[in-house]
Amino acid sequence: MPDTDFPAIASRLCAACGMCCDGTLFQIVRLQPGDAPAALGKLGLKVRSRDGDFFMEQPCPALRDNCCTVYAQRPTRCRLFHCQQLRRVEAGESTAATALEMIHDTRELVQRVKDLLLQCGLREDGQALLERYARAMSTPVNALLEPELALARQDLENTMRKLRLQLSREFRPPPLAQGE
Repeated sequence: MPDTDFPAIASRLCAACGMCCDGTLFQIVRLQPGDAPAALGKLGLKVRSRDGDFFMEQPCPALRDNCCTVYAQRPTRCRLFHCQQLRRVEAGESTAATALEMIHDTRELVQRVKDLLLQCGLREDGQALLERYARAMSTPVNALLEPELALARQDLENTMRKLRLQLSREFRPPPLAQGE
């Protein structure tokens, strides 16, 4: 049975998480008809255009302490997005406590990936996590000359694999069935 105070619960869960905005879940957010790219850009969002389509780069500069500073003016996709944790709590399939535990566990994995990226020589640079990971993994490493770096890269690869699986299973919406 769904909780009747879902908006308050959703607000608490989102404030504990922020992974849809911080570059963990997504690299970009495609703008929709009705979104005003120029207005969003004036709010400080990183709006870009490619082949006539507008998108917003992640991490979102409007995210502060896991809260959206442009909440009332946020893009349509941001308004409509509900991660799997929110969907499950809203449907009564899970509890807020269970969702918070999953968020906490996943945030720990994210932090582990970030720590390993630093060990591999990549400083925080404002790019989405997957982009940083791809850059780190694209640099050749000679395990004989740099054994510590080779071990850190292997740990990074394993941890990122685990994180990606967890994000897919627990946070990203399932793919739409054909015809939906």
